[in-house]
This record gives sequence, C-alpha cells and structure tokens, in this order.
Amino acid sequence: MRLSLAVKIVAAVAVAVTVALIAATKAIDFERYKGYVADLVEAETGRKLTFGGPVKLRLGLVPSLIADNITLSNPPDGAPGPMIRIQRVEAEVALPALLRKEILIQRLIVSSPEIILENGNWNLIPAAGGKQSDGTPTRFDLRELKVKNAKVSWRGGDGRQNLVALHKLVLLPEHGAGLGVTVVGDSQGRMFEFTGKVGNLGAALAGKPWAVSLKGATTGTIVAVDGVVGNLGAFTGLDFKVSFQTDEVADALRMAGFGNGRGNGALGPMRLAARLHDSAGILALDDLDVSAGKRDVMFVSVKGAVRNLRVPSGIEVVVQAETDNLAPVGRLLGHELPALGPVRASADLRDIKGGIWQVSDLKAHVGGSDLAGEANLYPSGRLTAHLTAGRLDVADFSSKAPPAPAPTDGRLIPALGLSPESLRGLDVDASLKAEKLLLSGLTIAGFAAGARLQGGVLSIPGLKGMVAGGHLDGALSVDARPDQALVDVRLASEGVDFGRLSQDAGSTLLSGGIGSLKFALKSRGGDLRTLAAHANGSALLSLGPGRVHNRAFSLAGGDLISVILSAVNPLAHSRETTEMACAVAHFRLKDGVAFTDKGLAVQADGVDVVGAGTIDLRTEALDLGFTPRAKEGLGLSLGSQFSGLTRLRGTLAAPSLSVDEMGSARAALSVGAATATAGLSLLGELLLDKVMADTNPCRTALAMGSAAPAGKRGNGLLESLFGR
Repeated sequence: MRLSLAVKIVAAVAVAVTVALIAATKAIDFERYKGYVADLVEAETGRKLTFGGPVKLRLGLVPSLIADNITLSNPPDGAPGPMIRIQRVEAEVALPALLRKEILIQRLIVSSPEIILENGNWNLIPAAGGKQSDGTPTRFDLRELKVKNAKVSWRGGDGRQNLVALHKLVLLPEHGAGLGVTVVGDSQGRMFEFTGKVGNLGAALAGKPWAVSLKGATTGTIVAVDGVVGNLGAFTGLDFKVSFQTDEVADALRMAGFGNGRGNGALGPMRLAARLHDSAGILALDDLDVSAGKRDVMFVSVKGAVRNLRVPSGIEVVVQAETDNLAPVGRLLGHELPALGPVRASADLRDIKGGIWQVSDLKAHVGGSDLAGEANLYPSGRLTAHLTAGRLDVADFSSKAPPAPAPTDGRLIPALGLSPESLRGLDVDASLKAEKLLLSGLTIAGFAAGARLQGGVLSIPGLKGMVAGGHLDGALSVDARPDQALVDVRLASEGVDFGRLSQDAGSTLLSGGIGSLKFALKSRGGDLRTLAAHANGSALLSLGPGRVHNRAFSLAGGDLISVILSAVNPLAHSRETTEMACAVAHFRLKDGVAFTDKGLAVQADGVDVVGAGTIDLRTEALDLGFTPRAKEGLGLSLGSQFSGLTRLRGTLAAPSLSVDEMGSARAALSVGAATATAGLSLLGELLLDKVMADTNPCRTALAMGSAAPAGKRGNGLLESLFGR
C-alpha cells in the first residue's frame, strides 16, 4: 500500500471518529449523569454530593469529564459546612465506550481536596430509603487514581487542629491485579513517603476484597501495613499486620499531637507489632508487642490483646517497666515523683465484666525491696489491693534527694502537713504481709496489716509483727472528715530485746534489757506539730536486766535512760559498764503536755534513780528532775557526792543538764513528801533520804497514778510544786 493511501485512510478514520464522538457527546445528558452520581453517593453514604457547576467534556484522543467545586456534606447532626471540598475532578473516559453512549472512567485526577475530620464524620452510613439510580450507563474500570495537593485536618484530644498535606497520591496498575501506590506529604513540617501495592480499586468498589501492602517512612520512623480490607465501601473486614518503629518516642508523640517532643528529653526508641482486625464488626488488636524507652528514663514493654479498640475494652496485656530513677518519669508526666530507683515491675492488666480493671501477678522491685500481689479498680473508684513482700524497706520508697534543711525555728517536730482532704474522696481496701519490714532502722519480722479507707475514715484495726524477739500489736485510725483530722494510735510490744535493737541501730549503749513498750494516743490536727500539741494518752517503756556501757552515753542520742545514768551514777566514770536491774519511763499526756510523777526510774548497781517532770509538746520545752539514792547505805546529805542533783531543761532540740541540789530531788517526790522538806536543814535532808528509800522504784514508776498533778502545766510544773 502506498504511503499516500495510508495517510488518506487514517485521516478518513480520524474524521469519522471525531464526527461520531461529537454525535455521541451531544446524545449524552451530562446533567443527568451528575444527578446519578449524587444519588448514588447519598444512597451509599447518607451524605449530599454537590457540584458547583456543570460537568464539562474536554475532547481529545483521551476525552475527559471535568467538574469544579465539588463538596460532600457533613452528617445532618454534624458541624456546619462540608466534610470534603474538591477544587477540581478530571475523569478520563474510554473512547470506545463513549461512542456506545456509555461512560467508562479509567483515570481519575482529584486536585486540591480539603478534608476535615471531626466528631466521627468519617463514619459513612447508607441512607435509609435512599434514592435509587435510574440505570444511567456508567461503569468504572479505574486504572489510575491521582490526588494532588490534598489537605487533611482533624482536631486532637488536646483541642489543637492537626494538618497533614498530601502533595501527591498515585495509584498505578502493576503486573497482575494490583496497583502500585505512591504517597508523598508532610506533617508538622516533616516529610513522609508511602510506597507499596494495593488491589484493583474497581474490583474493590464492586465488593471484592482489597489487598494492601504499604511501607512508609519519615526521618527516623518506619511504618508498615500488610493485609486486606474485606469491603472497601463499608471499610469492614479488616485484617492487617501492622508494624511501627521509631528512633525517638518524643518525636513520634509530637507528630501525633501529644507532648512537646524533645522538650521532654530523649525518651528512647519504640517498636510496635500487632494484628489489626474487625472480626464480628469490632475493631481489635491481637498479637500486640510493644517496647519503648530506655532505662535511664523508663523502658516499657506491653504484650497481649485489645478486643475492642473503639471503647476500648477487652484489654488483656502483660506490662513490664524498668527505670533507674522515677524522678525523670515524673517530669515527663508533669507530676512530681520521688527520686526512687532502680525500679522494675511487671503485671497482668485486664478489664473484666462490669468495667473492673484487674491487676494480677504483680511483681515489683524497688531498690532492695520486693512486692507481689494483685489489685482491682472498680468503676465507683473503689480500689482493693493485697500485697506480699519478702523484704520491704521503707527507705527504698523515700526520695533519695538531699534531706530538707532543718527547721530554723529551733523545733524538733516538723510542721509536716497531713492533708486530710486527700483522704476524703478515696475508697481503698488493702492488706500487706511482709516477711521482713525495715522502718528507720527497725526490723519487723512477719509483719501483717490490713487497712480500710472509706468516707474519709482510715482504719487499720490490726497491725502485727515480731521485733527483736518480741511481739508487736498495734492499731491506727484517722478520721479526716473534720477540718482537723482525729487520730487514734495504739501500740503494744512485749518481750522485745532492746539491747538488740540498740545494736541494730549501730549503738553499743545497751546489752540485754528485754522489756515492753506501750503507748496509746489520741489527738487532732492537720500537721504533726498540731497533733503533738493536742495529744492525750499514755506512754510506757519498761526494761528488764541489762548492761549499760558507760562510755557510750550520749545526750545527743536522745536516750533518756542513758542520760539519767550518765548524770547521776557515781560509778559511771570509774567502770566501763553498769549492771541495770530495770528501767522505766512512764508518761501521761494531757492536751500536749507529757508529765510523770516518779514515773522515771532506774535500778542499777550502786545507785537507784527516780525522776519526775514534764515535756511540753506544745513548745517542746523540757523540765525533768532526777534524784539518786546510793545502795551502799549512804544517805543523801549536803556533803555527800550526791549533793549535785540533776535537772534536764531546755528543749527537745537543745536539751541541757544542770545541777539543782534540792529542786530536782523534790521533783522526784510526791507533793506531800516534798512539802515536808520545805527547808534545807539537816532534819529535812534526813527526811528526804527516808522518803527516797523506795526499795523498788521501778515498780513505783510502773504504777504511777493516771491523774495529772495539780498546778500549772508546761515549763513551770516543777516550780509550781516546789517554788523553784
């Protein structure tokens, strides 16, 4: 065939096709087509699709339908304005189908769409009784989808508006049934890219499963999704394997709209893998495996499943956490946490019927302490916890930060607030058992206690344990309902080896001295000083035979018995030890004043000592007097070595010893006996000596009467009795 003939044939065919194309386009009602599409969208989504102008046909070898300013409405009860606004849509149609007066869309180009996601408007629900299509001849065989310059925005949980810009989204056919995917965009100034493969979009829109295999990356972060969507139109039948990893958690949190990114410091890497599916119409996570952070802040791992992500509920996970120090974690969370560590903890966490959160198989190590047990948190806010420990050191749960500076007002008792209002809204039922409990150098074996906090009332009815071979029983109640909390504390110990306690505390002062300690106190207040200033009750310390090491005496140590013996024992400076038969310190407390009338007693080789006086907890002032009696038959006389009698004054923070030749002696006697020795005559001295001839001062101290002596309280009790 000659070339000129071929050209003529092609030209003739082109003219014929052009004439046929023009005739076909004139025969198609594009406005009817526009209405068909709008009705179809409303029937499938319940939303109104609006075209801002006519649908135009652009002729050419590849004809295109063009529509401008298209909007998709929000749900009827949603926000005003459209959910989606598209500047332009170009649909390239197949020429042969167009000649048959059909529209077969093969390539779709969407330019500058704006999508606003809020209040669940992305849930597209078919309209009830929606309009049905009248059969407009339209088929989809989408070979390529291209989206240019899209903007997707949504409002995060913190109320801030988040924006993602999609510069390019392209779906292109690959060999087989799939489409290659390329997505390029940015979020918060950070570029990202997705590549991969998806199934045929036309087949998916026709109701067939849609396969997805995508991998995305941004600086330091990789995301991968591999699975299938059973029904793309309803976006149901999901079954995906999802993975996520990032070099820095803080950056990922910032991108997601949480926290302030690196303002929290470097938190460490994160890895996540899970299976995401919506079996039975419920979106769930299985095979969840997450690890994040680093030990110098906190390392956390979570493994398990979440049966319902939307609620969420059906959570069954194993959580593990480790940190060298809790303080950085507190800064991350915006709360002040003590500088504790190292900390390791693991537990099974699940929510069970009735909205109950259950923590089981709890195992925790804090410093040298260990804890195990279980806990339940109820929807009402009630918390139950039952814990056990092999070794529990309270110091492990106290801040390792430098201690607060000592009060500058000369007080020993700190003005430490109790914050009773923090107890009023809590409902807690807890128990603790510890094989060994360490409390400020005190070791309690076999410790067991139960606590109930409800309606602002804390009750610990039973507290038991073993201390230095002796039994310990106690109880505590705090009523936080009044403005000033009401506190009632009782403690009783029997058979305690106080010499062993002294050695455990690092002191060599005492050997032996098995005895008991009992106190029962009631008070009210919002801080420790106020509680001390309103204390009422009694305190009794009783020791049996033991050996006191004279060279270990220390007034600064605060040991009252050692102070007495050191001051008044004539043998204290000539012997290394003093044999002690017994010792008693017996106080009654009334409105913050602790008083004793011959309730201080020590029976030792060479000397017996009797004491009396007051400790005013309101001001922390001391006024105690101690009177000795020689056992070798020597009476107290002005010329004897016992004429220098001892008085302890000052304050708890700054006590001072002084010699008071008669006042302290009288302070150790009853009012009647002291009245009989008003003068300093030899007769008065002899009478005083006879009164002091109590063969068992410890028994006298134990039996001290419960009534307070008459006269004014405080620093002046001794002066009110004896005029000094």
